[in-house]
Amino acid sequence: MFCGECGAQVHASDRTCSACGANVQPQRGATLSISALKEAGFGVLTVTRTVLVALSQGKVIRSSIATAMQIGAILVLLFALLALVAILKVSFQLPSIAATVGGIIVAVSLTAAFFAMAQIYLFRAQSVRELPDSPFTIIPILSILLRAAGETYAVLALFFGIGGCLFIWLSGMSPASLAPGLEILVPSLPGAGEGGAGLLDGLIFLARIWFAAFVALIIFYAFAEMVVVGVDIALNVRKLESRESGNAFSAGR
Repeated sequence: MFCGECGAQVHASDRTCSACGANVQPQRGATLSISALKEAGFGVLTVTRTVLVALSQGKVIRSSIATAMQIGAILVLLFALLALVAILKVSFQLPSIAATVGGIIVAVSLTAAFFAMAQIYLFRAQSVRELPDSPFTIIPILSILLRAAGETYAVLALFFGIGGCLFIWLSGMSPASLAPGLEILVPSLPGAGEGGAGLLDGLIFLARIWFAAFVALIIFYAFAEMVVVGVDIALNVRKLESRESGNAFSAGR
């Protein structure tokens, strides 16, 4: 640093200039800038701070996912309308009146299933929105989404199993013949598609698809519970660490 009177070089520890004897004034600008750099959040804009704090608290993420699920419920209802029209169109082209009636039953069953799915999404969206603030944001939401996934498949299989069973009895064909995307839900039937599927085939179809729905529901619920258990363990570990740190501090005093 330099003397403010004569410009001679002085040390920060000097009180007076060795050249002119003037009092040495500390360079406050440098001190203030260094202290400012050490302040928490130096240079962070208020907008940036607000957005990042909201993200870390999870409110923005929870609201976004809840809104997406509500939008998904509306899209499911629109898809249900399209599926209803498509299946009815195919049903009226089937060779027999009984098969057409069976197709109508499947269309109504799937419409009811999609309506139930929309209800599930709306209910789970509210569950996500009502989650409390927590150190963990995504994991509780993931648990709710896993439950919703299991419930979605279970409801779809439940209603489609009933409609598909009745369709097999009335038409002797596989329900997969009504729409290309239904192969995912339809178990293979030996006589289906050949006009040979009957009462027993319909019961086998119903039993297999309901069993698959039950297993899927159990698996997704188990994953959801394991996620919640993991969060509880992490929170309890944090509490124990905080308690042990407090006890150690008290003992040190």
